[in-house]
Order: sequence, then structure tokens, then C-alpha cells
Amino acid sequence: MRTTFRWFCGTMLLAGLASPVTVLANHPVLVEGEQDFDGDGLLGVDEDVDDATDQVFGTIGAALDAANAAANQNGHVIIVTSGRFLETVVITAANGDVTLQAAPGVEAEIEAVRAGDPDSATRQGAPGIVIDAPADRRVTIRNIVSRNWTTGVLIRGDSVVLIEDCRIEHNLNFNIRTIDDARVAIVGSSITAAGFRNGAGLENVPDPGIGISFEGRSRGVVADSTVSGSFGAGIANRTGRNRRVQVEDSVVLFGNSPNLSRR
Repeated sequence: MRTTFRWFCGTMLLAGLASPVTVLANHPVLVEGEQDFDGDGLLGVDEDVDDATDQVFGTIGAALDAANAAANQNGHVIIVTSGRFLETVVITAANGDVTLQAAPGVEAEIEAVRAGDPDSATRQGAPGIVIDAPADRRVTIRNIVSRNWTTGVLIRGDSVVLIEDCRIEHNLNFNIRTIDDARVAIVGSSITAAGFRNGAGLENVPDPGIGISFEGRSRGVVADSTVSGSFGAGIANRTGRNRRVQVEDSVVLFGNSPNLSRR
């Protein structure tokens, strides 16, 4: 059964909350998944260091870094072939706005688990995407999957973030967690099965298994999205103030425990 809610009504818009934005020059860089996009026979870390002029990388972390004409935490990181990225992605936007996105038709999975990989257990003890940016930067995550971490996306500090057309699923404690003074808009995304992480042989007891959590002085809006199958609450306002979180009528909540909570 399709059920929709409107909750914590208010006029909270990310643009209205923002301080003046500093716009800096940036440039796009490309990231290969598990296919050789530029035909040089290199993948992964080998692609990261091969050539400072091609601006094609094999890992997201190297593409966000400064070496070999990478984005230097300022610009567009575009994943151009499908694949798994077995790495925690850290976005600071230290030098300008940052967009991390997969190109149309590309399946880009930021994944903690790979069968037979001894580092899977270590990765499962970490978050998948960490965003800690200044208030005068803008971070966009678009068309990305984050799966099997402790927290799929952790947003902290003064970050201002758009999560659009993403799948955040099967992360142990939180699929998306927003803390401190961070602000986030979650649009057109699927937030699924928080607390039900894959991966045998590892402690998989959820704590607390929430789909989307807003904490501290954080604020946010959820629109045109589905939040389903969480072990704990689907969307939790843990800020102590109702108007900090807005859930639009276009949000579908199903099979969470409960669908909505606040404290």
C-alpha cells in the first residue's frame, strides 16, 4: 500500500538558509569503474598515477585529491564506466564546490564488501561517504549507490548538500546521517534496508538502523523519495525541533519501525 506523509511543515529551503556563496573556478575529472574508459590498459590505482594530463582516474579518492591535475576538492568528479569502488569517499570542498556523480546509465557503487577480500571487514567498520564542508560551499551527490557501510552517507560540520537520484541501502547503523549544523536536501532517491547489512562473519547488529537521521542543529528536506525497510525509524528528527526537518507529500514511507519519529 502506498502511503504518503507531510511532516514538520515549514518554509525551510536550503537556499534560504545559506550564507553568501563563494564561487571558485573548477574543472571536471573522470573516474573509470571496472572498464578501461581511455583505452590505456590501466585500471584502479594504476590509472591514478599514469598521466597528469589525461585527468582520468581509477579511484574516487584520487580524483578528489590534488595530484596529477585532479579536482583538488573543487570541481566535478564524473564516473564514466560502471563498477564497484571499495573505498571511503571523503569530500571536504576545501577549495570550492564539489559534485560527485555517475554519468547517465552508469552504475557506480561505493561498496564495503567484495567476496574474498580480506579488507571487507575493515571497510564495514567505516562510513561510505563522509562530507564535512564549509558553509560557503555546495556539495552534490548524484546517481551514486552507497552500500554495506556503518553509515552510507555521513554529513557533518557546516556542510550544505544535495543528494539526488541516489540509492543508499543496507548500511548498518544509518543510511544517511546528518549532524552538527549540516543542511541536506534528499531528492529522488531510494533509502532502503537500513540495519540489514550484508556480509557474513561480521557483527551486524544495527545501532540503531535508521534510514535518515537528523541530529544536533542539522536541517533538511526529503522529497520525491522512498524510505523503506529500515530496522529502526525511516526518518528520524532527533534535533528536538520539528521545523528543522521537512518531509514532502511526495515521500513514500513503508515498512520502517516506525516510519517517522522525533525527539
